[in-house]
Amino acid sequence: MTLAAGTYFEHLKAYVNSDYVMHDGAGGKVLLTEKYFRPEDVKPQERKIELLLPGPGMAFKLDHDDFDTAKKKSKPALFHFLDDTAKPWSRRCDFVIFYVNGRAFHADCIEFKSKSLTAEKIVPQLRAGMCWVTSLKRTIDHYTGDNRRIRLRKFVFAENENPGAYLDPNRQLNADPSIRYYHFDEVNGQPLADLQNTSVQEI
Repeated sequence: MTLAAGTYFEHLKAYVNSDYVMHDGAGGKVLLTEKYFRPEDVKPQERKIELLLPGPGMAFKLDHDDFDTAKKKSKPALFHFLDDTAKPWSRRCDFVIFYVNGRAFHADCIEFKSKSLTAEKIVPQLRAGMCWVTSLKRTIDHYTGDNRRIRLRKFVFAENENPGAYLDPNRQLNADPSIRYYHFDEVNGQPLADLQNTSVQEI
């Protein structure tokens, strides 16, 4: 059954594993946080990026580093019935944000990078994020009949001060034109729906 965007979001929120939800969209925004090391650091730094939502939304951190298990801290398998070791689905992008914008339902896949914009560091992770969104959508559809077209975009946020060699005139990645680059300072505190990407994929 094809649902209205707002209804589909409420169903999705009820179905997903909350352990992966980084922010529930309270206050009309999501806060993305990630720990990272600079070469001179002894202890990790924490980066925080706030993005404003046009409607209901929530942010997932797929590459989570804070899971507690009985034995040790570790990332559980993304699909618990599949082995993660050296498998293509073991790749994860950092964040996926689901949100409603008017009558449309959106998913933005986002990868954080400190400096490098090389393709092998970005393209596979964001492709994996798109695959995860597709898998989640199809699983819900198969088991519940709830269905909705999702408009998906891919972004890399980084600190690279001279990204020109990696980008086309629209600031899409040369290695994968579906990925749009932004500097962290450009996006922090901005409306998510206002971010530009010439590539929108429907799934």
